[in-house]
Amino acid sequence: MRSATRRTIRRTTTRATRAAARAWASRTPTERTAITDVSIAAAVLLPSLVALPAGGTHLLGLRFATLLLAGVLLVARRRMPWLALLAASVATLLDYSSRLTMMAASYAVAVYQRRFRTFVLLLPVLLGILYSLDVPPDDRLDLDGLVAFTADVLLPALTGLAVRRQRSYGRAVRRGNRIVDGLIESTADLAVERERARLARDLHDGIGHQLSIAALYAGVLEQRAAGDERLTAPARTVQDACAGAAHQLSGVLGVLRGQGGTAERTDPRGSVTELVHSLRAAGVDVRFATARGPAVPLPHETALTVFRIAQEALTNALKHAPGARVDVTLDEDGTGDTLTLRVVNGPARHPSWGAPSSGLGLRGMRERARACGATLATGPLPEGGFAVRLDVPVPDRPGDGLSGLPRDQSADTPAPNQGEKR
Repeated sequence: MRSATRRTIRRTTTRATRAAARAWASRTPTERTAITDVSIAAAVLLPSLVALPAGGTHLLGLRFATLLLAGVLLVARRRMPWLALLAASVATLLDYSSRLTMMAASYAVAVYQRRFRTFVLLLPVLLGILYSLDVPPDDRLDLDGLVAFTADVLLPALTGLAVRRQRSYGRAVRRGNRIVDGLIESTADLAVERERARLARDLHDGIGHQLSIAALYAGVLEQRAAGDERLTAPARTVQDACAGAAHQLSGVLGVLRGQGGTAERTDPRGSVTELVHSLRAAGVDVRFATARGPAVPLPHETALTVFRIAQEALTNALKHAPGARVDVTLDEDGTGDTLTLRVVNGPARHPSWGAPSSGLGLRGMRERARACGATLATGPLPEGGFAVRLDVPVPDRPGDGLSGLPRDQSADTPAPNQGEKR
């Protein structure tokens, strides 16, 4: 029976505590401060009110009014601590049982007074001395009483000063930490900017130089093979590819140098179409299908991701499946919430021509897709060949997931056999 009663009491107490915690958490900071101030003032004032009749009926009304005024001023002690101290000192001199109010007010002066001055704490002591001189001998404070009265003023004040200094020290430490964090962040940003500038210089001096040489040799080849369309067409294709690579390199250099990218929205179907046409002009059997609907505006970085993944998928098809037909589709799904890119190549018809492979193609495509919130699926086809599917959510509308393509591999799982070579 007793154990059941204890469990009931414990359960009730737990529920009440949780309800009080939820109610307290729902309050605003201003409401919490007001409730705290009223509670402290009531806790200090209540014992003094209970002990007030014990002092007799002499000046009972004045003592009660003064004590009540001191309690009200204790509620506003954060704004007017010195005024609360004066009222509490008078109430304590009239009835020494009210000294708790004076002690609380003295602590408040030391903690909340904006410009703390020692003479503020000496005012109650001075009032005590004057009170001892002016009142009848029977009501005067003796030396022991005056010392106790002074101790009731100074000891809480010393405690408040210690708390005030601790809070000031904490604020100074937090302010210093913010300054140090800002300096560390600024130093890190400066180091990043320097590294990006170095990378931009290296790219410009290295890759930019090689692209210029390739374009120059292609131009020379076109001039020497004038009239032979079998040589001039590939030479023009090489020149166009070099020009496109140089343009893209210029954009990368601008980002590295802190010039940022464009905030405009573009339709990636145009750039993918140009990419397919350039490969078709070079003799690659590539088919491209896209709906003739309205443009699908995507952020510049997202549109660039679609183009890069299409470019990488086509490059992988050329390297690992020479002579195979490649089908490229780029269109919205039925709901218009997702733009889907598919690159599917059949099995190789010719031996691989030994193009170098870094093994980072699929990993790079996954990272690009993940960065723009897209979903990438890659994997071999049952009849041979390889498929890549990218689902890009259209801005301001929820995107859909994968559907339809072989689900052997996900965006985070490399395809077997050919997967890691691409």
